[in-house]
Amino acid sequence: MNDDAVIAVSDLHIRFLNRSTFSGRKTSGSKYNEALKGISLNVNKGDTYGIIGETGSGKSTLAKILLGIYKPTDGSVRINGKQINFRRTRDIRFMRNQIGIVFQDPVGSLNPRLPVYKIIRAGLLYSDIPREKYDDRIREVSLLTGVPISKLWNYPGELSGGEKQRVSLARALAAPKKALILDEPTSSLDVSIQAEILNLLRDLKKKTDLTYLFISHDISVIKYMCNRLSVMFYGKIVESGNTREVASSPKHPYSEILFRSTFSLDKKEDVDIPLAETASSSSGCIFQRQCGRRFEPCERDPPSIQLPFDEHIVSCWLYHKDGF
Repeated sequence: MNDDAVIAVSDLHIRFLNRSTFSGRKTSGSKYNEALKGISLNVNKGDTYGIIGETGSGKSTLAKILLGIYKPTDGSVRINGKQINFRRTRDIRFMRNQIGIVFQDPVGSLNPRLPVYKIIRAGLLYSDIPREKYDDRIREVSLLTGVPISKLWNYPGELSGGEKQRVSLARALAAPKKALILDEPTSSLDVSIQAEILNLLRDLKKKTDLTYLFISHDISVIKYMCNRLSVMFYGKIVESGNTREVASSPKHPYSEILFRSTFSLDKKEDVDIPLAETASSSSGCIFQRQCGRRFEPCERDPPSIQLPFDEHIVSCWLYHKDGF
């Protein structure tokens, strides 16, 4: 176990009943959909750890497990060294006291009937901060995240998109956290506001010693924000390592395609592969149907190969000495 890991995930699986199972319709396939298939990663103290992949790759499912919204089918999660038992309410509360989240859509995540003050205050309700100090803490975290004190009694509908996301940040940090999960935190914002929020996140990290788990499909944002990353495809991590190394020299065939995308903050020419064309393989390498470099061993599950670079790991038979 890595002693520096704020979040340590080992061989994490989760599966859900298929919709056809609920409707009673017969299906030739499995009645379960496995959304995560053996995810392992360590997010160390001070990291901004990126999770990148297309819609449907399992990024947000992982986030919901780390918040106790979903319970894994198998595998383990440790938060600051503590093994989490997802059947214990106190363990879930511990996890939520350690980790906050900022959602993709600030409009949908803020109660339109509550003023900003009460939205931020909601983040304090299960904390160890005494109620008589709530006002001081709300003012402190508002100043920290750039929420104007003059707007604490405004409603979300009276705020700009950037101001709403600042309120989301303030709520997430109202009770001090060790880590923040940032689930596509800028994707719904205008380009100019995106840069503003990203710079705010970097400043907050310096001031508060936070650790980030940054979920995105925007490659340029991951490059700008993250020191380490993992690439996900249909519930599996296919490559992980130092961001600069993986981005400049991706090894997995899927990563190579993904990082050829030119999606950026100032030039949106997204060349994502449509999911209809990237259905996962049910056995062997998950990417073998789309891979132009597949060969016989790809019909078996690939191992995780440690490359001779800084923590660079790729799950691909091309790099296995016995794969040829």
